[in-house]
Amino acid sequence: MTTNTEAESLQGISKWALSWEPRAKLIAAVLYIFGVISLSSPIMITIAYLITFIAVFLMGISITLLLKRYLIILPFLLLMTLPLVFGQGSAFSVDHLSFAIVIFLKAFTSMTVITIILDTQSLEQFMTSLSHLKVPPVLITVLMLSYRYVFLFLDDIQKMQTAAKSRFFKGGIGLSQLKIYGQLTGCLLRKSLDRSDKVYEAMASRCFNGQLQFSSPKLITKLDLTKTISVIFIISVLIGFESIYM
Repeated sequence: MTTNTEAESLQGISKWALSWEPRAKLIAAVLYIFGVISLSSPIMITIAYLITFIAVFLMGISITLLLKRYLIILPFLLLMTLPLVFGQGSAFSVDHLSFAIVIFLKAFTSMTVITIILDTQSLEQFMTSLSHLKVPPVLITVLMLSYRYVFLFLDDIQKMQTAAKSRFFKGGIGLSQLKIYGQLTGCLLRKSLDRSDKVYEAMASRCFNGQLQFSSPKLITKLDLTKTISVIFIISVLIGFESIYM
């Protein structure tokens, strides 16, 4: 069942995106991502990215949300690409810059597709699609629990920040501040371990066998197949065009 929070997050999403059967949508997304990864031409990758960006706009997904998702992966991309651009000390290399741009485009395209998957259906629909695509139950359980407790972990961090500010803690990198950071980190770790033990005991007491129960999947209609085949066709055309003309 979709929660109120999930229902609110799906408001504004186009009906054609919501009605797309989750399994068909997931297959199209995975094949599109792998297709983009196989591309090597910056022009073709840029076209693939623009297609996904237009799809986000047509589906009614918030552009602000998409930019926030980009910010999540941006630090990791910079760590990978900056050494490439300045591979020879401080010397600038056009080839290295081109390769770095390709990495950025592929990462942003993949994140855009992931955003489409996560924000055009509820978590239950996504997990149900994984289950009926024969993904191992243990992996689905880990994903469900991770999704749930990551947000609890972030709530704990926010509460600690509020508590620290209420005690006039201003931060910094001095010795006393570092000690406080260490204490807060240790407190978070201890709290997380205690919560994980309680969750395990609660699940074990209910004879949980590691397999979640999901509802029966919806029938894949001709319209769903048309959407999926269209995505596969688009990425196939880009791959074919690159292999022939580039």
